[in-house]
Amino acid sequence: MKISRNRILVTVLAGIVLVLFFATVTGLFYYREMINKLGEVQEEVFTEYPRLYAYIAEDPESKLSNRLYEEISDYAINNGCYVEMTGQNLSTSYSKADRINIAISSKVDGIILEGDDSEETAELIEKAARNGIPVVTVLTDCVGSSRKSFIGLNNYSLGTEYGDELASIGEAKRKYPLSALILLDRDDGNADDIIHSAIKESVTGRNVRLSSAVVDSSTPFTSEESVMNILDDLDNIPDVIICLNDRTTESVYQCIVDKNLVGKTVILGYYDSETILRAIDRGSVYATFAVESNTIAAQCVNALNEYNDTGFVSEYFSSNYIKINRDNLSDYEPEGGSDEG
Repeated sequence: MKISRNRILVTVLAGIVLVLFFATVTGLFYYREMINKLGEVQEEVFTEYPRLYAYIAEDPESKLSNRLYEEISDYAINNGCYVEMTGQNLSTSYSKADRINIAISSKVDGIILEGDDSEETAELIEKAARNGIPVVTVLTDCVGSSRKSFIGLNNYSLGTEYGDELASIGEAKRKYPLSALILLDRDDGNADDIIHSAIKESVTGRNVRLSSAVVDSSTPFTSEESVMNILDDLDNIPDVIICLNDRTTESVYQCIVDKNLVGKTVILGYYDSETILRAIDRGSVYATFAVESNTIAAQCVNALNEYNDTGFVSEYFSSNYIKINRDNLSDYEPEGGSDEG
């Protein structure tokens, strides 16, 4: 029996209609199920804070700045406010001045700022004050500005400590005069000048010959390149190299290893990253000085809260450094956990 073409065509079309019908019904059931599930999802709970503060670092990539920010953020949350690091995790890099302007435009309730002695920063602090935003500086001050308080470190005391360590190294090596090179940070003139002066004063009469050089520590690459150039230009490697920030310390350590100078010079460092602590354990770094970051964090938040509550706050809060060497290394626990990525 022959089946006509029309009957075959009708049968195929009927089959297609049935498939589309079942697909539509199935899709409707699936859609309805998804709507029901979405309806069951609870709304995300957000915590509202009465005050929002901005933290602006000199170098957002600095290990010290990031640890300090973590400490500040944790302390703030536990004390009824919230702190965010302005300009962090953005696709575009913003200058320090840009980040201050962003914080002012965002109408934050206060700014925690790693200061400097530039006229531009002082003018931006004044702009924040005109907009009713108090600024406290941390680690480095902005002298003569409208900042409300400075949360700093006793840099004169640190310089004296470096001087005492130089004297100890001289006695251990029994080499006089002991030569020491101080590596200053290009962007941290005020604090480094105080430390430098205190070191010079401390070693007076101790048969120590001091020299200094300026390092561009703006990035890890420029820091290591700058240190390598300084060491290459020296006629003689100094007995001691003093580093005044974390990036310079790690750069010097790496260069000393690369140039096979371990044992020919010793490093007095700054900060307590895992790299620096390992170098102390191996004897490549004689000692380092760490920052009491949890104390500084509390002082920053408390200073802004006090000013916002009363309109007054102390102009200066001080914190100390912690000396770490092989004698106390095994008992030392870094604040804020590991900095290594």
